[in-house]
Amino acid sequence: MINPIPDVSCKYGAPMGRRSNNLSGLIVTETDSPFTLRQIRLNSGGYDSGGAYWGRHQRLYWWSVEIKEGETRDECSGFFRAPNREAAKAHIKELHPLARFFR
Repeated sequence: MINPIPDVSCKYGAPMGRRSNNLSGLIVTETDSPFTLRQIRLNSGGYDSGGAYWGRHQRLYWWSVEIKEGETRDECSGFFRAPNREAAKAHIKELHPLARFFR
């Protein structure tokens, strides 16, 4: 499983956010794994526990899914904002009606 918030300490300050796959660019089928969806906690300054800066807006969610294409499996993941978990799930379902979720 991917660690969504590895330490990003660096000499010249914190990066703005983190790398993210394009959620809308995926092709999700009923045979793909369920999505993992997790809220990423931010401190009062808008930083995650690994040191990346996100600002202080809506809650931040991390998603991950394993996509199968023939014999190839690829784990894709990324971040987006939503007011709550139900809204985050609805956002993914809007883009990918066949999406399923853990929990």
